[in-house]
Amino acid sequence: MACLWGLAMAQDHSGILSPITITSLGEEVYRRLKQAIVDGDLAPGERLVESTLAGSLNVSRTPVREALRRLTSEGLVAADGSRGLIVARTSVENVAYAYDLREVLEGYAARLAAQHHRPDLFAILAESLFSMERGFSDAAQLDHHHSRFHDTIAAMAENPFLVHALANLERFRTRMVTLDWITKARVAASIPEHRRIFEAIERRSPDEAEERARAHVRATREGLLQRLKGK
Repeated sequence: MACLWGLAMAQDHSGILSPITITSLGEEVYRRLKQAIVDGDLAPGERLVESTLAGSLNVSRTPVREALRRLTSEGLVAADGSRGLIVARTSVENVAYAYDLREVLEGYAARLAAQHHRPDLFAILAESLFSMERGFSDAAQLDHHHSRFHDTIAAMAENPFLVHALANLERFRTRMVTLDWITKARVAASIPEHRRIFEAIERRSPDEAEERARAHVRATREGLLQRLKGK
């Protein structure tokens, strides 16, 4: 009886461990600043002043300082001599490096997505594709559906480490049309490429899905580099 009582006590943690539901202030400030950088609301080269950011977010300077330190370690924020901290500028070289890695990761994600049966996520993937194919005069909407398409493939891969790795490259994918980094001609050419990725996943053909995804990222990389070098 004592052993059974001990087992029951060992299994009942409800009174000891309670769910964590509150996000720390520092984490929230970090998340907000990172999203602003990824979305382009804080533009490359823009100066980041602790007091100004703290005032905008209605917080003290301490969580802002901690968030900027984390963003610096991630390469999203950089020191700029006497000016202090700025949003890191994206060099053509870094874009090339990022897209080389994206090609591998996006291809692998598409391969895994084709191997997994996820009707719920596949429905989201289909809706994202159809939204892109309908076309939008608002570039931000197109960027939104494009990001959701690739995020859904990553989720279908069911590999958390892969999802994390792709999330670290998010700023090299979001708002590319909105920021005028990608030409309208390239956007038009990319829509059928997304259709081919979708159909390969629908047929559950891993080899084809990976090949199509890699070809898409590779073509985007070439067009993007030509665009940036011409600016």
